[in-house]
Amino acid sequence: MDRIRYKGKELLPVKRDIVFKALFAGDSDLELLASLLASILDINIHANNLVVTNTELPPVHETGKLSRVDIRVKTEDGKHINVEIQLRNEYNMDRRSIFYLSKLYTDQMMAKMTFDELCPAIAINILDFIYLPFEEYHNRYRMKNTRNNHELTDVFEVNFIELPKAPKAGEGLKDLWMLFLSTDNEEVLDMLTSESPVFKKAISKLVYVSSDEKLRYELDMREKAELDYQSAMKTNYRKGKEEGKIEGKMEGKMEGKEETVAHALKEGMKPEDIVRYIGVSLEKVIEIKSKL
Repeated sequence: MDRIRYKGKELLPVKRDIVFKALFAGDSDLELLASLLASILDINIHANNLVVTNTELPPVHETGKLSRVDIRVKTEDGKHINVEIQLRNEYNMDRRSIFYLSKLYTDQMMAKMTFDELCPAIAINILDFIYLPFEEYHNRYRMKNTRNNHELTDVFEVNFIELPKAPKAGEGLKDLWMLFLSTDNEEVLDMLTSESPVFKKAISKLVYVSSDEKLRYELDMREKAELDYQSAMKTNYRKGKEEGKIEGKMEGKMEGKEETVAHALKEGMKPEDIVRYIGVSLEKVIEIKSKL
């Protein structure tokens, strides 16, 4: 696990999902979360008007694979927002995001509710890898007519933020937040504190969060589970590859035998002698003979 040194103290990496959640939604003070969401969505969001609907941390892993850690939050005007940070490209981010976004929307439906009471569902995916073929690091998707770009509705919105594409010198608040999430440089952290009081608070809170022994233990357990899972996947891959090689060799040997059988038949060798000397079944000899 990459650790950050700041003012002689060791900080946990913000890009790790449980550290991210502890920092932005680990207590009742949601000022940092409000600032981050407002900068990404370009709307006014106040901390007092946010409600985090999943404050708990999930188990370390489920069925051998790490469970999902996200932040689900509801705004004063009813928007349901899901924030997730991903370190590794599993090549399914689009479908994964739409699946959880759909649940975020449909889970709102209660008894006797009507469809027009459903509020917008917004997904924010912060990725530590390149995913989309565009230069911009922040791309927003909504439901639009592919011919004339007319927007059908704003109830679905998916945001992809690719940290490797974010500028190294931020100009606006959103850029500065991406820099905060990405950096492990003490000088950059110092620069951020001079840019806005919110980052001074963020770093102070990260120092506090990083001293939490329970959180550090949870992070260690998740990283161990992840390494175990990746190791098991690699072992299964190698095993499958070796089995494939053996199967390929066996298929190659059979093809060679079939060519030998065909040649022997053409030379007038009796089927029973082919069975005895080449080592194939009589049925196989008859099958090959029918194709000549």
